[in-house]
Amino acid sequence: MPYIKSHLLSMTTLGLLIMPNLANAHLMVAEHGTLNFVDNNVFIVLSIPMSAFKGVDENKDGKISIVEFNAHKKQISKRVTKNVYLADHQYKFTIDGLLLNPEGSHKHKSNNIDQVTITGRYSLPSKLTKVNFNVKLFSNNEHKQHYQITATNKTQKLTHQFELSPTSPFSKVFNN
Repeated sequence: MPYIKSHLLSMTTLGLLIMPNLANAHLMVAEHGTLNFVDNNVFIVLSIPMSAFKGVDENKDGKISIVEFNAHKKQISKRVTKNVYLADHQYKFTIDGLLLNPEGSHKHKSNNIDQVTITGRYSLPSKLTKVNFNVKLFSNNEHKQHYQITATNKTQKLTHQFELSPTSPFSKVFNN
């Protein structure tokens, strides 16, 4: 019986990953994110505007459909991996287990994708590693060029809130 439950859970998870649907409930407010430090891991949730990904709007109608999103999913993943990262004084830590969740407009009901919420994990060499958080994916829409980030480390009882923008695309985490 445990094997059957495990198998069903695996198949359900696989189905959800293969066929992304536009979410009715949003994982994260647009252009906001969290970094949760747990031991030497950092878990991220970040909502990125689709307009930050150039070349995805194939028909150039100013809207990203689920078909366009799926056609460019690998390209979007590569851009996230390259442009959303933690770094210390000598090393760039890239995201592991990246998941992309396309989301419809927060304001208008439509089938178009306005944001993609990313989730994943960064592995640091030690829980004492001091890092900067870097984002180099910004929309050309002036109203979508700021990310509000909240970093937490419950073990050390630390919280740090900061904003990233094209002119200030990184921040030291916990003011280290």
